[in-house]
Amino acid sequence: MVTTVEAVLAAALQAGYLNMGEVRRIMTRTGTVPDGPGRLARLRAAIWNELLSPHDVDHGLGITLALNAGAHDFGVMGELVSHCDSLLDAYRVIGRYSRLLHPDIDIRATRQAGRIEIHYTLLRADQRIASEILAAGQLWALTLLARLPRTTLGLDVTPLRMDMACPPPRPGPWQKAEHVLGCPIRFGQKHYRLVFDRAPLERRQHLETRPARFFLEELARRMLAEMPAQSDMPTRVAESLRARLPSGRVSVTDVAGDLGVSSRTLQRRLAADKSCFRDILDRVRRREARHLLQTGQYTKNEISFLLGYAEQSVFAHALRRWAKSACMD
Repeated sequence: MVTTVEAVLAAALQAGYLNMGEVRRIMTRTGTVPDGPGRLARLRAAIWNELLSPHDVDHGLGITLALNAGAHDFGVMGELVSHCDSLLDAYRVIGRYSRLLHPDIDIRATRQAGRIEIHYTLLRADQRIASEILAAGQLWALTLLARLPRTTLGLDVTPLRMDMACPPPRPGPWQKAEHVLGCPIRFGQKHYRLVFDRAPLERRQHLETRPARFFLEELARRMLAEMPAQSDMPTRVAESLRARLPSGRVSVTDVAGDLGVSSRTLQRRLAADKSCFRDILDRVRRREARHLLQTGQYTKNEISFLLGYAEQSVFAHALRRWAKSACMD
């Protein structure tokens, strides 16, 4: 993420979803999240859960709140990018510092023919967190990244489009985002990413560079060099499977094609990460089944179809197996 959880609450306050008393109560409750690896990820999830559950809203709230965030919500990184040589440089700086603050998140800028793509990826999503909560956080982050040129740098540069690897939210205030951001938003895509025209992102801004930036950049490089390498292959497989479930085409070959690798390479990389394709597919189906059942809006036959099962009896067997192992609790 490019901001702190306090920025999310500040935006919720600004948008009228919370009052100060509610903000204080949420901060008190989430303050009990225990220390240890993954604490920031659990804290982010706890904040979004507190926002979504009582207000009868879905993951579209992530976009709505990001539209209410101000330049100050970028914090130290907002100050740093205001002294970058170009927008491309700014996005790369954000990517490096985000990895230091949140090792489970990868923000990466890649050059393509005539365009630049800014990818936002959860490297190790907690399978216990509902997909809607994860999606809300990702929509928040990507919308902020789309607003970066205007909000932080005052530049009239907009993405060509925003791609979201989640289902579209219910109609709501988030729908004004296309007008505010000046670009179309596409849901149900393979990745969370922004697509820009290449020229404005590479154009040099001739801004004054502060010495503090060089010190922090060197510190960031050293810290990143000491971080263990992380494979995001299980997460990428899970994202591909989640998008493919309704089609029923969820084989190793199908997913390998999405990720641009051979089936053998995919299985080898998963094994290196102590994962296997069948277990990831089962976890994705289990989590999506839990979410769909909790909504109360679908029959079991409909859920069976949405999860890509050929027959409802197979889904019924999976439900019994999950219940027996207490995974649906």
